Amino acid sequence: MKWGIMGAANIARKALIPALQRAEGAEVTAVASLSGKEKELAETFDIPYTYGSYEELLNDSEVEAVYIPLPNHLHKEWTIKAAQAGKHVLCEKPAALNRADMEKMLQACEENDVYFLEAFMYQFHPQHEKVKQLIEEGAVGEVSMIRASFSFLFDRSNYNIRLDPEKGGGALWDIGCYGLHSALNVMNEEVKDVQVTGSIDQEHGVDTTAAASLLLENGVVVQVDCSFDATFRNEYQVIGSEGIIKVHDAYRPDKRDHKGLITVFDSEGEQVAIEEGDQYWLQVETFMDAIRNNGSLESYHQASLRYLDVMEQLQNGLK
Repeated sequence: MKWGIMGAANIARKALIPALQRAEGAEVTAVASLSGKEKELAETFDIPYTYGSYEELLNDSEVEAVYIPLPNHLHKEWTIKAAQAGKHVLCEKPAALNRADMEKMLQACEENDVYFLEAFMYQFHPQHEKVKQLIEEGAVGEVSMIRASFSFLFDRSNYNIRLDPEKGGGALWDIGCYGLHSALNVMNEEVKDVQVTGSIDQEHGVDTTAAASLLLENGVVVQVDCSFDATFRNEYQVIGSEGIIKVHDAYRPDKRDHKGLITVFDSEGEQVAIEEGDQYWLQVETFMDAIRNNGSLESYHQASLRYLDVMEQLQNGLK
């Protein structure tokens, strides 16, 4: 499958292009960028064709699928244009900034008979299926709460797209979405009530630290916190009547050699499980497998719509 990369973002350079080059039957044949970085990226990864516009890449008849790591507010436009050009679309998260836009993107892909996937790469790591198994087996009794945290510290003194409210900036959109998505993924329940609070950067007008509380239909309480002003954390805990499941590197196990560390704390002490998996590679393989075998990605689409419903409420609550 021949791929085109629409943009020269760091996530493409550090994660997705290498993952595509590790995947069986995938070839990155083209890259487009408006910043002039396409030639350097092509030289680094031995990509044969470069374009100075996204339209040129979409007009390349050899390209079958595209990866879109553009700024958040551009995802809708270029996903729809890619679909109309007959390209399958792997779009970086958040793929849309509201449910209505996501529905239009999915509709465009369906109408043009192409596949679409929002690139929440974390969910393809096997550690999360292990967590679901532990819950089902009653490892921690009846679940009452999930707590998810994702934070990192970065320099806010210079311009950064994460701080631009017009481009989908803010901690909730950038990293809080992981905690929310993962909690709903683990529990697979609808949301009954939502509350949020946050610290808003007065210069830029986006949340830099935020915390959300959700009540699920089954009574489970979810707490999600995220921050641009705290030390690096990426974890969640499933808290039950008889113990706790802690996923230590929930969203970036690639920083730990792709090893997902899970600890179960109960009355008998601690039990440790390690699940290994290359989440970026698994994401690419899942996407291509669905395309090749006429499979369905509907469950991923529904998960995207569900978390976007909640994200809209959270964003409105911060205003």
